[in-house]
Amino acid sequence: MYLTGEIYLATHQTPVNLQDDGCFFMEVPIILLASDYMSLAVAAAKRGGPATYTNPQVGAVIVKDGQVLATGYHHYFGGAHAEVDAMQQLTAAQLRGATLYVTLEPCSHFGKTPPCCRRIAAAGLQKVVIGQLDPHPLVTGHGRDYLQSHGITVETGCLAATVATLNRHYDWFYLHQRPWITLKYAMTLDGKLTAQRGQRSLISNHASYIDSQHVRQHFQAILIGEQTLTIDDPQLTVRLTTLAHPPVRLVLLNNSTAAVNTKLTQPSTVPTYLLCRQAAASDAQLSAQPNVHVCIADWTPAKVSAWCARNGWQSLLVEGGSHLQADFVAAELVDELIIYLAPTVFGGQGLPTVTGVAAASPLTFTTPQVTVFGDNLKLCLQRKEAQ
Repeated sequence: MYLTGEIYLATHQTPVNLQDDGCFFMEVPIILLASDYMSLAVAAAKRGGPATYTNPQVGAVIVKDGQVLATGYHHYFGGAHAEVDAMQQLTAAQLRGATLYVTLEPCSHFGKTPPCCRRIAAAGLQKVVIGQLDPHPLVTGHGRDYLQSHGITVETGCLAATVATLNRHYDWFYLHQRPWITLKYAMTLDGKLTAQRGQRSLISNHASYIDSQHVRQHFQAILIGEQTLTIDDPQLTVRLTTLAHPPVRLVLLNNSTAAVNTKLTQPSTVPTYLLCRQAAASDAQLSAQPNVHVCIADWTPAKVSAWCARNGWQSLLVEGGSHLQADFVAAELVDELIIYLAPTVFGGQGLPTVTGVAAASPLTFTTPQVTVFGDNLKLCLQRKEAQ
């Protein structure tokens, strides 16, 4: 195997002639480009998943003399970064003169770990290929500049479109100073959430339920309104896996009275925030519960979004109900829709989706990505302005 410019060549045995007495082989090259190495780094990054929490998913691949020497990724929040995870698998001699492919710009500041760019420079790597510059204000451009100032060749933008899909919430948060906001609901063919107002209706199937749990684990905060609390009494937990940092639970209320004796205010290790517009006698009782917080303000979608940003939560999943979601639509604070569509028609006076205050102008979304779950469809659409 050998490296020519940005082209990686590996020998591979390919059958060229098949006879009765056996198979003959010849050596032919397999050509891998820089984008192929970056694809390996992207695949590695995805292994981190929600365990990276507010840190981005990052993957790294180290190549020398046409050989992939090591692959690394950011395993969990507070753990070694992807570059270090890959580098610590190799000797000093192996690292010297190698090329690093990394999905995100190496950090340049002291946080939970020392700066990666310093370790890369000290190891004597010859070249670093970066998929995307880090939008975090403490990093953006500084890691690249540090490497260049220490004689390392740096290229950016390799497989940029693919890399951008790894950390959409993280990127959006630092580029727009607010969380990525997704509305999620299940509805019938006639756009209903319930068969009767004030009553809960089961709409989606079990496979959709399982998927909705997977969706939750990728968000740092989940929000519901008062009607959803009183009718559904949900837990708002991720029940299919154990997360070190599960999403915090938010409820928008007129006052905290409606939250007394609900599942969300029982003792839990997951924080619950009651966002109340008015004070009530129940505030003190609820605040005495472990991890229950009563926050009184003139809450609006914009204020909820700004408050999440101040708390460092990069993503917000608005699960219901219909009027709360309509308020976010009217405020134009919707970046994505996730809809589970069931082959059912309720008709009658059931509660429609996104009902309430109208937006000043229609919100437009991309062509939906459609996933089939038995007789249910999952539609994922991103707002065109969020592209």
